[in-house]
Amino acid sequence: MDDIKIQITYRGKTYDFIYGSQAYIFHTGLYNDVQKKYGIKGLLEYVSLVNACYLKDSNRTPLGALSDYVATHFKKCKKLGREEILDLFYEQFDL
Repeated sequence: MDDIKIQITYRGKTYDFIYGSQAYIFHTGLYNDVQKKYGIKGLLEYVSLVNACYLKDSNRTPLGALSDYVATHFKKCKKLGREEILDLFYEQFDL
């Protein structure tokens, strides 16, 4: 199978991703103004962190809700491990 590369061009610069989930998370980060609060470097860190949580999760992860949660709590989430973030995220739901 050929390698797939997903590209997003944002403000004249191209960002390459290997997973569609990363492109979705990037878009969600823009929607949540992550780049305005933390710069483009922070946005890319956010994408990496959310995607790592998404891949680590053994549940049927609601990726949009997880992306929104991390965007809202990004400062705190940057200091936590993936499992801790997922635990805090799922505490919001009655599962």
